[in-house]
Amino acid sequence: MYLNRNLHEKFMSPNDIEMVHEYTLKVLDEIGVIFESQRALDVFRQHGARVDGEIVYISEQLLHEALKTAPSEFELFALNNSVKIGKRYEPVTVGNPAHFQIIHTDGSIKNTTLDDVVNFHKLAETSEVIRMSTSVGYDTDDIDKTLDNMYMPYVALGLKYSSKPVYQANAVTPLNWKNKDLTEAAREIAAFHKKFFDTWDKPVVLSNLALLSPLAVGSEVLANMFGLIEENQPVIFIDCGMTNLTSPPTLMGSIIQSNATLLAAIVLTQLVNPGVPAMFGSVSGPTDMRTLQLAVGAPESMLIQMGLLAMGRFYNLPIRTGVGVSSALDADYQAGAETMMMLTTGLVGKSDFILNAAGPLATYNMGSYEKYVLDEITASYLKRVNQGIMISDKKACFDLMKKVGPRGDYLKGRTSRDYREEHYLPKIFNRHGGNSTVLIEQNGTLRDKAGREVKERLEAYQLPETTKAQQKLLNEYLPPQFRY
Repeated sequence: MYLNRNLHEKFMSPNDIEMVHEYTLKVLDEIGVIFESQRALDVFRQHGARVDGEIVYISEQLLHEALKTAPSEFELFALNNSVKIGKRYEPVTVGNPAHFQIIHTDGSIKNTTLDDVVNFHKLAETSEVIRMSTSVGYDTDDIDKTLDNMYMPYVALGLKYSSKPVYQANAVTPLNWKNKDLTEAAREIAAFHKKFFDTWDKPVVLSNLALLSPLAVGSEVLANMFGLIEENQPVIFIDCGMTNLTSPPTLMGSIIQSNATLLAAIVLTQLVNPGVPAMFGSVSGPTDMRTLQLAVGAPESMLIQMGLLAMGRFYNLPIRTGVGVSSALDADYQAGAETMMMLTTGLVGKSDFILNAAGPLATYNMGSYEKYVLDEITASYLKRVNQGIMISDKKACFDLMKKVGPRGDYLKGRTSRDYREEHYLPKIFNRHGGNSTVLIEQNGTLRDKAGREVKERLEAYQLPETTKAQQKLLNEYLPPQFRY
């Protein structure tokens, strides 16, 4: 059982939560949220919402009624395994999807290729920490640009190289699937996963839907949403407001705005398909006004996400927050410090789903193989911290202390079961002592050791078993060099 320490209560009191909720109701009822879809506007009208142009005003009663049907947890299925997502379960950590650029072991930075996409699926598949693999329809330089459908090749790569449940990290757009109705495209993606898994009545793909700040839901996201929830597939709405730029300058104001936008989108899912899982997600953070950039690893980012974690728990929704990202440009001290702080939100604060839990740099614009395996250790550290101190008469070890006595020692025989039970021993981080020069000559730097770990994992990787029918299905979309 994963302990839920409700760390958000150290940052948001019940009175704080109630105040944010009351202001959220005022935002929904008096300011409203834009929905760039005639279909969405019609749905809201049919359920009694006030609509003025593209702005929808949601009453407290409508919000309350819609949230009654929103599930607090759900299960996502894949090849012979599944993950359970919700307050009662361990946070689901999801890997880096190979971002736009990759920083390699030699320090060179190159645009992401299809080989990189495959390698990150392999790292996810061989990870003891990462529990889902991420499919992203990037426009890598080596994808066939003559294809109308440049989205499904990445879906097929994910299904070929990972047996873990699937997270779809970006929506279908006119750029990655040309000449196609986006709602129909989203339905086809869901149907493709159902056919591949031969699972027709359960969630098989979880999709990210990014909202607009301030207070808007875009037309492309809504088109994707309709297709996915019509196929009874879960969605995550994700908000990324930037203080003093696309959200208010205060942390509280930013939390209120994000909360209102997320709830408005979730209400729509329940009006269209009551009971479909819809997750409450945010990676909102501060703007550094010196550069006008999102400071993803800043302390204010952690505080905003803690605040939204508290609000998601208030509404009893499954929550995505916490992230293994940094604004750093290398797997350096800044990257480690910011990643540790941001993962604390999810793994000790206890959210339900953590995207980009390993590997991302440069505010999501770059990935790192070495950082991926180092972040796995960071996540393992935090999981161990969350376990806490085991307290019992047995764990007091009084009889053992009495036996050893003053100035005795405890190093006798085999390592005790109690020691093994309570200590996490990292594979890569240094725990050796002695002459530092000698140790580095013998073992290399941390980057060297991380690079060796990546190499060993990629070499040891084994392709998941699939049937001939599944291979034929994937071959319809796999790039030629990756076909069975």
